[in-house]
Amino acid sequence: MLRAIACVAAVASAAGPAAALEIVVPAYFYPGPLWSQMNTAAGQVPLTAIMNPFNGPGNAPDNNYTNAVDGLRSAGGRVIGYVYSGYGSRPLAEVTADIDRYASWYGIDGIFVDEMANTGPAERLNYYKAIYDHVKSIDPQWEVMGNPGTTTIEQYLTWPTADRLMVFENVGAAYPGSSPSAWTAGHDNEHFVNLVHTESSTTNMLAALDQAVAQNVGAIYVTHDALPNPWDTLPTYWTSEVARVAEINASYSPADFNQDGAVDGDDLARWTTNFGSAGVAGKFGDATNDGVVDGADLLVWQRQLSSIPLVQPALQYVPEPSSVTLIAMTATLVVCCTQRKQAPR
Repeated sequence: MLRAIACVAAVASAAGPAAALEIVVPAYFYPGPLWSQMNTAAGQVPLTAIMNPFNGPGNAPDNNYTNAVDGLRSAGGRVIGYVYSGYGSRPLAEVTADIDRYASWYGIDGIFVDEMANTGPAERLNYYKAIYDHVKSIDPQWEVMGNPGTTTIEQYLTWPTADRLMVFENVGAAYPGSSPSAWTAGHDNEHFVNLVHTESSTTNMLAALDQAVAQNVGAIYVTHDALPNPWDTLPTYWTSEVARVAEINASYSPADFNQDGAVDGDDLARWTTNFGSAGVAGKFGDATNDGVVDGADLLVWQRQLSSIPLVQPALQYVPEPSSVTLIAMTATLVVCCTQRKQAPR
């Protein structure tokens, strides 16, 4: 099979690597100036807003929400609709009816399932799986974001019951001491979301963003706002939060598989170990986020290793690299990386 490439190091991927960090805003406020501020931010960073007209979609469509949703999506953002599940106690028919109303009334991108349980048994998992399946039957591209608000069991992701799980929703004072469940390390950061409220300090907000990246969290929102409703306005430091997320994403390297801040021989070793694996997280060598550790990921790694000269652009057709070819390339690149790390004599 032939592939057209511009150069050895330039790789195109339909899926592409996930961004390092996204902002997920519980936008529990009526359309107006705050939605306009989100529109501006959506042009700078990945942003998803959770719309919540009336503890769900309400009883009738609202043109102001229609315009707000369309405006944010046109600006580059995404919108998902709020439903609650009562930790598995709400009748399934009521939940799916709310989902159907969103689908009929608004051009959204998915559903946010609040009050999600975080334990078994299988019957409870199947309840959320039914919600998940209903959403996907409306549109397979719709996202399901579940909110246990705390650590949960892996089955809620793998059953599956959600594409993303909100595994922290608490006050800012609790965030520095929090840590994710060990099982989350085996999955890409795009599956995990954190919400931090009652954080008045801009300095602490910035630290929380860095902590999220370090703990394999792909989306976060930090606000000064506090209970009883910490989601009824945007944070006072909103522009600083958006700017910091943009800064983090500008330095993101999908080939930094071990997430130590450098693209180097250690990342190549991780790719080599997992070459040929399927269904693994990006941190195991899948730089293109297509679910397979293959030659395309090696080429992304090479491109991001600045000390290795890249082939000058020259459009040509070349065969898909064979395993033997990739092994030979790897051996050469290992030597390059080793030489790169040696101290000057």
